[in-house]
Parts: sequence; structure tokens; C-alpha cells
Amino acid sequence: MDIPDAVAADLRVAAVAAGCTVALTLALRYGLGVAVSPLLRLSPVAVYFGYLFLGKGSTGSAFENPRLWMLLTVAVTVGTAAYAVV
Repeated sequence: MDIPDAVAADLRVAAVAAGCTVALTLALRYGLGVAVSPLLRLSPVAVYFGYLFLGKGSTGSAFENPRLWMLLTVAVTVGTAAYAVV
């Protein structure tokens, strides 16, 4: 099965967002014992929506790079975890 490059990039960004969401939820709930709102736990998904609406349509821009969005997703996840702990 041959997947086009654009679809493969979308799947990679979606997989990182899903993995970060699950990891954030499990780390906060079971690892740190912190109860936070669902909006904080879903913050990596918000970055994915940003990628869908801002990143894919900006041809020739730095925002089009899927690696940038994957790194931003990880950074938002770490920032959210730090915010929830403090």
C-alpha cells in the first residue's frame, strides 16, 4: 500500500498528538497524582488542530513543516505538565 507523502505527514503529526495526549493524561493522573481539567489534558490535540488549519494551507512557509508541529506538540505537552504540577 503506497501512502502519499502528504497523508503520511498528517498521520505522523496525528500520532504524535495522540501519543502526547495519552502520555500526558497517564503521567498526570497515575504518575504525579494531579487532577486537571480535560482542557489541559487535550492541549496536544489543540496543536494538531493548529497544524490542520494553519500548517497545511501555508505553502512555502515554515509552518508547513510537519516536524515543526511535532516538536511544538511535544513542547506544549511538557509545558502543560509543568503548569499542572506547579
